[in-house]
Amino acid sequence: MRTSSRKPPLPHDILRFVQELDGSEVSTLRRINERAVLRFLFDKPGEHSVAEIAAACALSRPTVEGALAQLVQDGWILETAAQPLGQRAGRPAKRYSLADRANVLVGLDLGPHGFVCVVTTLRGEPLASVRSSEIDLTDGETAFDAVQQAMASALADADAQEQDVVALTVGLPAIVGADGGIALTVVVPQWQTFDLPARIRGRYGSMRVIFENDAKLATVGEHAWGSAAGTQSAVNVLVGHRVAAGMIIDGRLARGVHGGAGEIGALPSTRWASAHRRLADATGSMDQTLDAIAHDDPQALRQLQKFADDLARGIAALCLALDPEVVVIGGGVAQLGERLLAPLRAAVAALTLFPIELRISQLGQSAVALGGIALCREYVTATVMQIG
Repeated sequence: MRTSSRKPPLPHDILRFVQELDGSEVSTLRRINERAVLRFLFDKPGEHSVAEIAAACALSRPTVEGALAQLVQDGWILETAAQPLGQRAGRPAKRYSLADRANVLVGLDLGPHGFVCVVTTLRGEPLASVRSSEIDLTDGETAFDAVQQAMASALADADAQEQDVVALTVGLPAIVGADGGIALTVVVPQWQTFDLPARIRGRYGSMRVIFENDAKLATVGEHAWGSAAGTQSAVNVLVGHRVAAGMIIDGRLARGVHGGAGEIGALPSTRWASAHRRLADATGSMDQTLDAIAHDDPQALRQLQKFADDLARGIAALCLALDPEVVVIGGGVAQLGERLLAPLRAAVAALTLFPIELRISQLGQSAVALGGIALCREYVTATVMQIG
């Protein structure tokens, strides 16, 4: 078998090695160096000198200066004007940092009863958040208007422009197919008829627009920043006006062939489809029921036990299939904390083989939108910045 005659270059042969490269190889090497510099500045907040960057990336000063010049031109990096050094001789060092406020991400949780919209830097640091609830968005046109309202309001609060947005992820109460459209929804069928995803993509053509099921996004959010952070396997149960779940397997979101992974509530035996309504039966209003539970009302506590039994059916089925490290409970009922976890823990234990760790969501009502930010960040770092 023939082998290449070119040996790996020794340090003193680097210049000759580079001179022997053809144009495409030089271009590739230059791009690799630029990505290394960008990765360092993405991972290390704050301003850094050329010398600091060169040492961290194991690159020469001229190589780093060339990479920085291109990244500044591309808009990814900011150059800070050199500061006077007083009586010291020599030219003051320039400083460089990620242009994370000039390029922003947006996560939008859009439901039939309201929205939550979050704007962050490229790293995911929050800049603004707006929300609206108790409104009827079941109509496609109304929902489309709400998206535009949410975007305009959140970007204004973040002191950002629409052209600054690199990526937008929208969470929907629907199964989202591989093509990014609504494959199935029983919650907002008019959105599917209206083809809401296509309308949103058309309106925001200047940015990458991603759609995902809201429960799956909440799962991504909890795994990135919340109660499932650091785990390799987790189940996240989102309990709002409906009950839905998402799963993390081997550190990644499980979607399935049709985008329906985790939709255990489709089984009538889980009773998830009517669980929320039965909990509210204690008072006729969910808010009143939650308040009654907080005040130890006997009837409300009995309803809570039934609700925990209902949740346990689907949770147990997911746990028996996945054997996760943790199960996170999010959505509106998460405010009950241990009052919910205590009966739920007992109900799940009666149906599973091993003890299950139950946790309350750390992200609350922002879990879906923050999951959207995590998905945006993954797309931008891996595909746009190419540093993932």
